Amino acid sequence: MAAPGGQRECGSLGLVQFREKEMSKETVGFIGLGHMGRPMAEHVAAAGHDMVAYDAAGTRERAPVGAAPAASAREIAEAATIIFLSLPTVDAVREVVAEIAENGPRSGAVVVDTSTIGLAPAREMHATLERGGIEYVDAPVSGMALRAREGTLAVMYSGSEQTLERIRPMLSTFSNGIHHVGREPGLGQLMKLVNNSLAISSIVATSEAIACGLRGGLEMETMLGVIDASSGQSFVSSRMFPAYMASERFDSGGMATLLEKDVSAFVDAANDLGAAHTVAAAALRTVSAFAALAPEADQSRVYAYIRDGA
Repeated sequence: MAAPGGQRECGSLGLVQFREKEMSKETVGFIGLGHMGRPMAEHVAAAGHDMVAYDAAGTRERAPVGAAPAASAREIAEAATIIFLSLPTVDAVREVVAEIAENGPRSGAVVVDTSTIGLAPAREMHATLERGGIEYVDAPVSGMALRAREGTLAVMYSGSEQTLERIRPMLSTFSNGIHHVGREPGLGQLMKLVNNSLAISSIVATSEAIACGLRGGLEMETMLGVIDASSGQSFVSSRMFPAYMASERFDSGGMATLLEKDVSAFVDAANDLGAAHTVAAAALRTVSAFAALAPEADQSRVYAYIRDGA
């Protein structure tokens, strides 16, 4: 019997029946249906891929139309052959990976981690799953919630070519740029940290520059128009500021604590690798102070924090 909204019936029995029905096909599991995960999962389901979905904050109201809502990560492991993770913290990924490893997914299962957790944690997740005979690949995404909704995220994949081709039909539903950055566990995460360090440093630097211009009498729209036609142009100036800061919507979908987490992970990786990180460390000081003041505030509000005198 179909559940409301066109979803399949949830619960262990429903998923067992679903699993038996789909034995000859790939079944996609999706764990984490937040600001990023939900639109990604919706794109995958809308493309016709069979899906079971789970979110600890409430699956039924978040699961895509056509997906079978699961009651736990364990049920996902029992039903799916390809399991996507889109989770906010290292601890959340660690908990879910431990549950998957403990319950042993179907033979040949692969876990595709689109979360941002950092280099060392990705290697840890790989080791945990490898002991259970489960493949782990890291494939973090970039573009924020607005590009997740558009289906134009960038994917930074590290793993085998064979597995990439296996999961490409799903990745392609929410990405217009799949970048194979390496084969070793964690290299996708390292690439994401490199990107995020640039992005977050750019948020801080652009906020400081715009705030200075405003104090001197320039208008926001004028500055953004000139910047985007000049050498200061960036994703932050062309997409983030018009959508979230200039409009004062401040609803990009990411919390202040995630800014701190991501740039902190880059600083940690740079320290471990003996690489320079002076600019990232300065950005970290700013976003850490912002996160301490308003941990659940939207990340785009860091502009207002800087504009109003930090």
